[in-house]
This record gives sequence, structure tokens and C-alpha cells, in this order.
Amino acid sequence: MSATLLHGGAIVDPVAGTTAPGDVLIRDGMIAALGPEAAAAAGDADLIDVSGCRVAPGFIDIHTHVFDRPGAASSRLPADRVGVRQGVACLVDAGSAGAATIDEFPTAVHATQRTPAFALVNVGSPGVRDTDGGHSSRPELVSLEATVRAVERHRGWVRGIKVQASHSHTGEYGLTAVAVARQAADRTGLPLMMHIGNGPPALEDALAHLRAGDIVTHAFHGKPGGALTAGGAPLPALVDAVARGVIVDIGHGRSSFAFATAERALAAGLPVHTISTDIHRGNVDGPVVSLARTMTKLMLLGLSVEEAVRAVTVTAARALRLDGDGFGTLAVGRPAHVTVFRVSEEQCTLEDAEGERRVAECSIVPVAAYVAGERFAVEAPI
Repeated sequence: MSATLLHGGAIVDPVAGTTAPGDVLIRDGMIAALGPEAAAAAGDADLIDVSGCRVAPGFIDIHTHVFDRPGAASSRLPADRVGVRQGVACLVDAGSAGAATIDEFPTAVHATQRTPAFALVNVGSPGVRDTDGGHSSRPELVSLEATVRAVERHRGWVRGIKVQASHSHTGEYGLTAVAVARQAADRTGLPLMMHIGNGPPALEDALAHLRAGDIVTHAFHGKPGGALTAGGAPLPALVDAVARGVIVDIGHGRSSFAFATAERALAAGLPVHTISTDIHRGNVDGPVVSLARTMTKLMLLGLSVEEAVRAVTVTAARALRLDGDGFGTLAVGRPAHVTVFRVSEEQCTLEDAEGERRVAECSIVPVAAYVAGERFAVEAPI
């Protein structure tokens, strides 16, 4: 039997919101013991000294673009580049594939990458030629029946429906595309993730289609018509959506996270439920860089380390039902999906999608990810 003891670190419990010294014993890909019992049960386990580090459930990024198809000219990234090589144990591709291309996902991603990857099916037609004006901008690009069939073919790893409710992607077809996505989510029993940005459609109208368990991503972009009214108050429709159980996701992206908007939203009482990157080739070198960098930006705005970890572990897992695959928490008898990280006290400069720069006094620095007990060292910029 293979066994590893992560010794000398502190265990982050995202459910309780606590961090306490403790060891983690991994045996045959599973969590075998936690805390004082781990060392006693370690036997001849390989000892990994993680002194000065924190040990958490494997980080999850629920909004990425990693459907990197051979021969396709796209902005998608290899999953491992922003997954295990950056200390992230699980990725969700948020709609890079629609019904016409989702069948290629296992060959392009699962067969070539080590990072566990799930997907949302786009109700539109990304990756299909002749989608000028947006891949959800015309009736022939949006198919309820094809979307439902795509989900049914891939139930094991498809975890939701994606729709982009912004003029850039849906044009004048906006609310109709949202309505089709709503039907697809209802038919398949999966959550709906809705991208928001430049209107139309108006955010109030789009949010009306979301129900408990659905996700609004790019929640704190800096464009007009977003989370805040012109006077700076929380948009009533967003407040109502949160009250009925809609999940607020960051979805940083190249143009979808503003320090000023997020700061005002948090001060006004709006939540951050999940932290994600919307990472792709166009922003991996900046301003997004990594999930750790995005977490650090939210810590700069007031989230604690434990709150940031919760947003990329237990809450993220529950949002897309990844807890059933062993993600989200550390517990004896569950798969050993783990992220080991440090909290650096060195200053670092952070940039949002609007070009604003701020200096953080501390940052999340991943050291390694474990997927079913297999260790992957961090090798990419964070």
C-alpha cells in the first residue's frame, strides 16, 4: 500500500472556517487519518514536511476555458497549465463547448490532461464557424433539444448549462437565449451558469430567469448595468436573486472583475460565494494569472484566508455537485484531493480587469496539489 504523511502543517477546515495544526495521512489515494491520529497511524508512510504551509481540500476553479482542441484556433488552455501545475485539483470548463463540439471534450481534455476536468454545455455554438455577432445570437445557433441530448450523452462529467447574457455574445437574441438555457437546465436537472456583461439584455431581466442553485458569473464587472445601481447601491434584482439562493461567482476574466465594483458590492453586503478565474490564453499572463492570484485579490478586499478557501472548495463543490466526486472537504474515507499552500507575507502588486493596480500585504502561494493521492508540484506562475 502506498502512503504519504503531510506533516507539520496546518489543516484548513472550510466548513468550520478554522485553521489548526495537524497532519494528513494519505493511503492508497484516500484520506486515512487527520490530526493527531495521522502520525500514529503513518507506519512506513513517506513523510512530506509541510511546515509553514496550510493543507486544504483541493482547490476548484468552476469557471475556466480548457477545451484545448488539437488543430482548433482558440483561446483555450491545456487544463494542467492552470490546474495541477498551479495547485488546483479540479477544473470546470464553463461553456467552451456547445452541443456540436462537446463530444470532443474527452479526447481533447480527459485523455491528455491529469487535472480532473468537468464541463458546462453552452446553449450556444462556441467553436462553430460563422457565428459573427455572437455564438448565441441567432435561432439556428441555439438548440434546446441538442443541448439536452449533449448533457444526456455525458452525464458523468457535464455538470451544468452555460448561457452568456450579454450583447457581445447574444446580440438582440439575448433573453430568448437565456430562456432556452433555462429550459435546458430544467429538463436536465442541472444548474444554470449565466455570464453577465454589457447589455442588453438588462441584468434585471436576465436575473429573473435564475433559480436557487443557479450561478451568476462575472458578478462584479466594472461595466454599466452591473451589480450596482448608478448611485452605488446593490441592484435590487441581484439582492432578490441572492435571497432566493442564486450563487454569486467572481469569474475574473479579461474584462469582468473590477476592484472598485467588488469593494463597493462587498461593503454593501453582497456576497462572494465562489471565486473563479475565467482563465484562458488571453488573460493567463495578466491580469488573471491564476486562481491563487484571484483569491488574493478577494483577500485584499477583506475576505479571510478561510473565506477564500471556502469559496474554492466546499462552496464550489456543492455548486456543481462535485462533492459527490470527493471534492470540497477533507474527511477520512474520502478521496485525497488536496492543495498545500503558503500564505506569503511579502507585498505583491495585483491588477484587475480595468487596469487598476493595488498592493496586497499577503498572498496565496500554492506548493502542490494532490489528486487521489498523487502529488503534483506547482510549476507554473501563480
